[in-house]
Amino acid sequence: MSSLTIVMYHYVREIKNSLYPNVKGLELSGFKRQLDYLCTAFTMIKAEDVIACAKWGSRLPENPCLLTFDDGYKDHIQFVLPELVSRNIQGSFFPPVKPVVERELLDVNRIHFILANATDFSAVARDVNSLCLEKGVGESDLHSYQLQYRVASRYDSADVMYVKHMLQHVLSEKIRREIATLLFEKYVKRSEIDFANELYLSVDDTKELVDNGMHVGSHGYSHLWLNKEGIDSQRSEIDASLEFLRNVGAPTEDWIMCYPYGAYNEDTLAILRERNCAIGLTTKVATANVTKSGSLELPRFDTNDFPQ
Repeated sequence: MSSLTIVMYHYVREIKNSLYPNVKGLELSGFKRQLDYLCTAFTMIKAEDVIACAKWGSRLPENPCLLTFDDGYKDHIQFVLPELVSRNIQGSFFPPVKPVVERELLDVNRIHFILANATDFSAVARDVNSLCLEKGVGESDLHSYQLQYRVASRYDSADVMYVKHMLQHVLSEKIRREIATLLFEKYVKRSEIDFANELYLSVDDTKELVDNGMHVGSHGYSHLWLNKEGIDSQRSEIDASLEFLRNVGAPTEDWIMCYPYGAYNEDTLAILRERNCAIGLTTKVATANVTKSGSLELPRFDTNDFPQ
C-alpha cells in the first residue's frame, strides 16, 4: 500500500478583474504560489506512476502528489498548461465529452454562473421555488426538499446548497433544465452557445494536452450522476467517453475514471473493471491509499486544503 496526495482543481483563472469575479475558483496567482508550495512539500508524480502502483505494486516516491483538473475548462489550456510545462509537472485532466464536442452548456456550469452573478442567494432559492410551483411541483414537496437540502456544506451556504441540489439532481431532468435555463437568462444574460464556446476546451485543445505529455482520462460523456443511472445508461456514458479518449490519443487501456460529482455505485465499478480501468477518482477528502483492491475509489483533496 502506498499513500498518495491527490489534489483536485476546477476553475483556474484570473478571477478578480474578470467578467465573473464571484465565481468560485482559484486565482491564477494563487495557483502559481500553490504549485511552488506543492513542489517543495511533495514529490510530483505522473498518472502512470499511480497506475503502475495500483496494477503491479510499483513503489511510489516519498510524499507523492498527483494534480487533477476536472470538467474540461478552457482555463486548463490557457492558464494551467503553461504553468505545468514550465515546472515539468504532469497534470491529469478529465473533460466531460458533451461540452467539448457538442458545445453544450452543462447544468452544473449554468448553476455556477447563476450563483456567481447573483447578489442575494436567498433570492435565487426563492426563484427556484417559484418556478417549481409554476411547473407543478407541490408545496408539500418543496417544504420537504427545503428541510432535506437547505443545509450548509463545507464551502457553501444553506441557500447555495439548496439551489445546487434542486438544479443538479432533486428535480426531474426536464424541470431542472427548464428552470436552470430561465435563471441563466435572468442572471447571466448570455447566449448559452457563446458561453459554452468560451468556457470549455475544444477537441484540438484536448489533443494539445495529450501532445504536451498531460494525462487525459474519462469524466463521462454528459457529466451525469452515475449512481442515479441504470447500468445500461452508465455503460453508454463510459463507452462514449472511451471513444473520445481514443480519438484524442489518450489511453483506453489502464485508464483513469474521474466520477462526475464524485457519484458512482457498484454497477459503475463493475463496468470499469470490465473496461480495464485502473484508477477511479472520487471527491471524498482524504489521503489516498493505493492498493489493487481499492484503486477505483481513491479520495482527493481540494485545492482549498492547501496554501495558495
